[in-house]
Amino acid sequence: VPGDAIMTGRTLTFNGSVGGDYLGFGGNQAIGGHIHGSVRAVGGEINAMMSVDRNATIAGGHVSVDSAAVVGGNAYLAGANVDMEGAVHGSLMATGGQLTINGPVGRDVELSGGDIIIGPRAQIAGNLSYRADKDHVRIDPRAHVAGTTTALPPIQKSGMGGLIWLLGLVVAGIVVVALVPRFTTEAAEILYQRPTRSALTGLGWIFLLPIAMVIAAVTVIGIPLAIVGMASWVLILVLGELPVGLWIGKKLLRDRARPGRNGAIFSIFVGGLILGLLGVIPSIGTIVKIVAAIFGAGAIVLRSWEAPDAGGARAV
Repeated sequence: VPGDAIMTGRTLTFNGSVGGDYLGFGGNQAIGGHIHGSVRAVGGEINAMMSVDRNATIAGGHVSVDSAAVVGGNAYLAGANVDMEGAVHGSLMATGGQLTINGPVGRDVELSGGDIIIGPRAQIAGNLSYRADKDHVRIDPRAHVAGTTTALPPIQKSGMGGLIWLLGLVVAGIVVVALVPRFTTEAAEILYQRPTRSALTGLGWIFLLPIAMVIAAVTVIGIPLAIVGMASWVLILVLGELPVGLWIGKKLLRDRARPGRNGAIFSIFVGGLILGLLGVIPSIGTIVKIVAAIFGAGAIVLRSWEAPDAGGARAV
């Protein structure tokens, strides 16, 4: 591909050569070959084996950078599980639930996670700084750090802040459901019937739309479109957790959830409370919020695209 390669799908496999950047969005991705520009990939499980001349930005549930991979610039990785065994000529920044660094890095390394493992093949030419509980950090004695190693305290979440976020989620959910009960109920049904499509749509909305709006803003005539698009992006991102909370409430209440607006309000109250309580749990809470935002945003976008017929049934 002489220019950029933009790929999307449930399963992606690439082993070619790209003259520009690689942009991938899909459930499972295997990225090989040679990328002369930068790599930007978002998905559920990503296995990177490529050689990239510039930077690599990868986010997913499980991010694995193979020992054969070479990043000519900087690497930015995020995921529930991140395994970094390739070579990075620049700096490395990674965040996630469990981070494993077991390869050479040409400059500084900055890590933030629940569990951090520095393996025996880790060769860091610059400084190493990590933010995690000291009991969850393991540095192999055979690992080499040329610069200084700095242990930073884990971020402590305020209990009051978590309580405010919980109350805000529940109140916002009740207000939105009261205003548009049919829309939110149908979005929750889409989430239940098509979870994979909701997740893929949510990932695309969250990560790809801002890129498209930046491209649109470069042209003068595209500025109004970019403004409207970013406003929609923020609105759906903020409301993304509501269909998930409504779905949780309906599943918990089952037959006790009455139809209509009152039943939807009661369901969002119960489901929003459960989702909010999960969201304030340390470590797990952040992952719950991210997953809920992705699925919920996807369900809202899908519902917005589908117009109900005259009888009130949702188009499939």
